[in-house]
Parts: sequence; structure tokens; C-alpha cells
Amino acid sequence: MEPCALAVDLGGSNIRVAVVTRSGGIAERLSRPSRAAEGREAVLSVLLSALDESEQVLQTQTALGIGIAVAGALDVRSGIVTQSPNLPGLDDTPLRTIVASHFADRLPVLLENDANAAALGESWKGAGVGSQTLVCLTLGTGIGGGIIENGLLLHGADGMAGEIGHMTIDPSGPLCNCGNTGCLEAFSSATAIRRLAIEALGAHPDNAPILLQRCGGSPDRISAEMVAEAAAAGDLLSQTVYHTMGKALGIGIASLINIFNPDTVILGGQVAKAWDLFWPDTDQEVRKRALRVPGRRAHIVSAQQGDDAGLLGAAFLVFSTQGSFSIS
Repeated sequence: MEPCALAVDLGGSNIRVAVVTRSGGIAERLSRPSRAAEGREAVLSVLLSALDESEQVLQTQTALGIGIAVAGALDVRSGIVTQSPNLPGLDDTPLRTIVASHFADRLPVLLENDANAAALGESWKGAGVGSQTLVCLTLGTGIGGGIIENGLLLHGADGMAGEIGHMTIDPSGPLCNCGNTGCLEAFSSATAIRRLAIEALGAHPDNAPILLQRCGGSPDRISAEMVAEAAAAGDLLSQTVYHTMGKALGIGIASLINIFNPDTVILGGQVAKAWDLFWPDTDQEVRKRALRVPGRRAHIVSAQQGDDAGLLGAAFLVFSTQGSFSIS
């Protein structure tokens, strides 16, 4: 019998649960709509039901615990979700206590921020294997981050270290959802790419024939994925958006390299799939701004585990409580 963990990726759109073995294999998985718009009780109902269903498939395996990756800010010590923009009903929810009580305290429950969990997953079974100092950026609707040193996550005094998306790139830049101006998230997230394209379209519609065709002439329908497809097809305006996005990302990565001296920087999330569109500008900025020695050391690579990174990281939380188990 190979020990396993019940791993959860608790997001604003979906709740995904998987049975993950100690060797990193995903034996079973399921996904359910999170029902976030219906409030806290609906989300908890879906979560607990999905966990029950996953536990029932365990036959020859022994569950060691439950690891939960949550989209939001957490107090990992107390197991409380302090604030979750995508799951507002869970603000100030003692999630660990609720889940543990549901299982009559039979299984230990561990919580982690979803971006931190993704960093753990990539470090354990992905692009960060063998890395000693790792910085992982998740480029999605927003930008999350995780920082790992010698197998341990950097949490900071309040458990909120790694908010890479909210480093300032340009003090005069656009307003970010956090209330600051010029954050990396305001330049290089999927939300930012969409905004940049719509803004540019208003001033230079003649430069975006492919993008206009793809959105049916309606800018409100534009998505980051649509901008990427148009840029790859030669749309000038869309390519310019990715130049801007890539440059800002390079400035941010150079700062991270200078501060943390990582051997590996991992870029994951949906936006990172457009690597060929932003990488030349990103690479140029990193080479220009990173200090010479740490700049040469840092390998900037694409994530390998995709959507499974958070699940693997959540499972790793459980296994890491079992004696000698570690990333290395």
C-alpha cells in the first residue's frame, strides 16, 4: 500500500481534488464548480462533498492527510482564510478546523496559498527539481508567487511573503486591483494584457485587423488568449501589447534575481503559454538589469506541471510532515 494524500486546489471557478501518492503520482481526480457566487456555505458544501467522494475511492492506499491550496491570503499557522478575492465568502473562515472536524479529526489538514503550493509542486516534481533557491511566478488572471530556499517556503512575518505581482514596476503606471499603481500584475497578467489591448485599440484600430476579426469587432469580447492568438498570427497591435508585457516582466524578474539570487526562476500559469511572444523582451530586460553573477546563475524556465502544480504542492504539505520526507 503506497501512502497518499488528498490534495485540493480551491479556486474561484472550480474545486479540484486529487488522490496523490507519496511518489508524486495522481491516482484519482475530480473537479466541481466552486459555486463561489452562492457564498461560503455553498463552497464548503462542494469542498466537503468532493473530499468525501475522493476518500471513498481509496482502497489499497492509506491517506495521511489533506492538503488544501487556496486562492487567497491565509494565516497558515491557524489555518484561517483571511481574505480571498475570488472566494469572498471565505474571508475569515477557519477552513482547517472546519475540514478537520468534518473528518472527525482523523486526518491532519494543512493549508497553503495556491501560488506557494504551485511553487512547492514544481520544486518537488517539476521544473524546480534539484534547485536550492527557487522563485516561481504564476501568470494568470493576477500574478502569484512562491519563494523556496533549501526546500522551505518563505512565508514572512504575516504568512504573506511572495506577493510578487504587487512589486512596483512603474510608479506612474496603471492602477492595480490592490490599490497601488504600476504593479507587475497591472502589466503582465491576463487582466493587464486584455486592458492593454483594449486601450491600444481605441488609439490605433488600424494596427489590429486580426484582433478585431477575432473579437468580432467588439472590444468587450477580447481576452488575453485572443490577444496571444492574434499576436502569433502577425497582428501588430497585439504584438506591441506583448512587448510591453514582456518588458515589465523582465524588470520584475531582474529585481527578484538581484534580491534572492535564485538558481531557478519558473514561469507558470496560462499567460506563460505565450512564451515565444514575450520572452525576447523579458530576456533583454533581465540581461540589462540583473547583476552579473546572479544574472548568469539564474535559469528562467517554463513550469512543467501546469494545473497539477498546486495539487502536487498541496500533497507535498502532507508528506512533508512525515519525518524525513523532503523536496530533495
